[in-house]
Amino acid sequence: MSTIRQQLVSPLQLLVLATAGIILLPLGYVTAQALSADPAIWRRLWATRIPELLFNTVSLAASVSVFTLILGVSTAWLVTRVEFPGRKLWEGALVLPLAMPTYVLAYVFSYLLGFGGPVEHLWQLIAGPQARIFSPHSFWGATLVMTLDTFPFVYLLSRSALLSMNVSFEEVARASGVSRLSTLWRVTLPLMRPSIAAGIALVILYVVSDFGAVSLLRYQTLTYAVFQQMTGRSDNTAASILSLLLVVLALIFLITERWFRQRSRFYQTTGRYRAP
Repeated sequence: MSTIRQQLVSPLQLLVLATAGIILLPLGYVTAQALSADPAIWRRLWATRIPELLFNTVSLAASVSVFTLILGVSTAWLVTRVEFPGRKLWEGALVLPLAMPTYVLAYVFSYLLGFGGPVEHLWQLIAGPQARIFSPHSFWGATLVMTLDTFPFVYLLSRSALLSMNVSFEEVARASGVSRLSTLWRVTLPLMRPSIAAGIALVILYVVSDFGAVSLLRYQTLTYAVFQQMTGRSDNTAASILSLLLVVLALIFLITERWFRQRSRFYQTTGRYRAP
């Protein structure tokens, strides 16, 4: 029996190792090329590009994560805890942004909010001919596009957590005279925290790795800079260095999220579950 089991497991292990090797091959190439680069290239990038790119990338990821947290959790709570006309329709409609690539959404907002666009024209009719709205080719423009495209990650995981949650905790709080808002803050959100953290981790990884939206909006992040180094300057070594920094940044986000999750403990006993 053990011989048969070993024969069955061994090909599966080989398949897993081969798959892992194929996945890690680009990372190995980038790491080798970046670490073998001339120190002068590292010094030049640290003096000119890297501080700005790191600040822009981290700032964009942080701002998008905050707005997706607010939008994703609030919409999930509404469709699971409040009865209103068209609730079933909104449950599915709130997932639709995942079907639209970020560069398509960036193109739409570049047209709507751009110089001479319909939104600016309408705003000038209201506030005067010299009035201007914020440019989509900016930090806030990139934040808006990435938030609208990635908040379904937080929404889906938050909605799943709310649907599987034991509502007896909330009912006890309400029966004790706690308001609905206070119950949400003190009871519901702590129980949702693991799901929210997982959704935010997905959002951050998506933002730091996205290229389409930031390139169309001309917002300088690490991914956009890698493309510029490879196409504009044909400097593959500098592109490898920036790529390695991008991978390290993503790993830092993942390790931080796992560290916070392991330090927290959440318990949910069995009990009654109900529809909204």
